[in-house]
Amino acid sequence: MSSPLEYRRLEPVTVYAVRAVAPGMGPENIGPLIPGLIDGLIDALDSAGTAFQEPSIFWYEPAEQGPEMHVAVSFPVVGDPVPGEGYEVVTLPAVERAAVFSYRGEMAGIGSAWLQLAEAVAAEGHHLEGPSREVYVENQPRPESEWLTELVQPIASD
Repeated sequence: MSSPLEYRRLEPVTVYAVRAVAPGMGPENIGPLIPGLIDGLIDALDSAGTAFQEPSIFWYEPAEQGPEMHVAVSFPVVGDPVPGEGYEVVTLPAVERAAVFSYRGEMAGIGSAWLQLAEAVAAEGHHLEGPSREVYVENQPRPESEWLTELVQPIASD
């Protein structure tokens, strides 16, 4: 189940992140990477004694050439960022205008939700521009069917 499209300005946010490259776009290529990235990031932050907060933020950027997708998993920094081994400190930039689509449900349906977002953005005369984000507003320990994920896509007008 999804809600209507909204438009927002995004403020910069400093995060602790880990990255990987998926062999292609789509949940079937990205999904298998996520558990290892999350577990690795949490382990690295715990080992460093570094505080972080929810919600987690994932972001995605297609490779300049080829079918690969750059995938990042992150948690916002609490207080001053602390460098450490096994993660990097990244500041996600401000975005003047982003389309935000709230999706509640299992991750198996997230690809369809992204398609709905893209179609709605195009129908309103905009195009996608820049790395997309997923903000996991409500997730574990809830059942996946109850998760709330904000799909966030920077846009530009045609």
